[in-house]
Amino acid sequence: MKFVRRLHMYLGLLVFPWILLFGASGALFNHPEIGRDIEQRSLSAEELTALTGMKPWDPDDVAQKVVAQLNAGSPGGYVLDTGAPRSFSGWPLLATPSRGGGRHVLIVSLDGGGATLSTHAPEPKTDPPPFSGVTVELPEYKMAAVQEQVKELLPKVGIDAEAPFRAHPKVHPELRFRVRDANARTWNVVYDIGTGRVDGRPSGPGPLRFVELLEKLHTTHHFPVHGDMAWFFALFADLTGITLIVWALSGLAMWWQMKPTRVLGALAIAVAVAAAALVWRGTAAEVQFGNVQGDGP
Repeated sequence: MKFVRRLHMYLGLLVFPWILLFGASGALFNHPEIGRDIEQRSLSAEELTALTGMKPWDPDDVAQKVVAQLNAGSPGGYVLDTGAPRSFSGWPLLATPSRGGGRHVLIVSLDGGGATLSTHAPEPKTDPPPFSGVTVELPEYKMAAVQEQVKELLPKVGIDAEAPFRAHPKVHPELRFRVRDANARTWNVVYDIGTGRVDGRPSGPGPLRFVELLEKLHTTHHFPVHGDMAWFFALFADLTGITLIVWALSGLAMWWQMKPTRVLGALAIAVAVAAAALVWRGTAAEVQFGNVQGDGP
């Protein structure tokens, strides 16, 4: 148990900055107004109806009309399952640019009838590079060239595939480098090896707000092909995940060793497991309700 306690403590000391990063940035995803210049006001269902004439939608009515249209166009003979709830999901979001350079966002509650109106301040901007949008054609250094070179790879290694490899339409590698212009200004240059498009920005601190940078770091994942600093970030992300598992298991072990707390602790664990199972099951059913498809790596 002495080893367990030391492991619990020193792993926490090793990755406590990462725990803070993932904890704070994870909460920010649910509260996008924190750290941003956003003005919000709520519109009740009565206000929205008076201002626009829009009235709440009845999900039962919409579902019945969808089923009726399905039956009119096919011999399916579908019947609405009245035992399952009908509800809207997703974000009924409308947006428009503001005259000051920001944007206005309206999120409507389709069944409740109310809405939230937000005004976002202009995003921080940097001067676009003079080469922004330029396309440099290097046929021998594009993903199309890689695709052509590996088209016979699978048969040669004994794999029978329906088609040869194709370059992913969205995932492109980049070539990154810096240049100096005639005015001695330094630019970070990015050359898209998939499309040949060149873009970049002035070197130095990036334009992201602090909260946006935290969120960007939170979603950064995968070990990169090259061992740059992002590789170490992925490594510490793994260590953080392992630490959380060790914390949970070692915490259970230390709790069990303290006999006076066993009964109350067992009750707390039972409540925690039951609540987690209920929430996880319900959320899993929601996120998998439709046709779940991935977009690739």
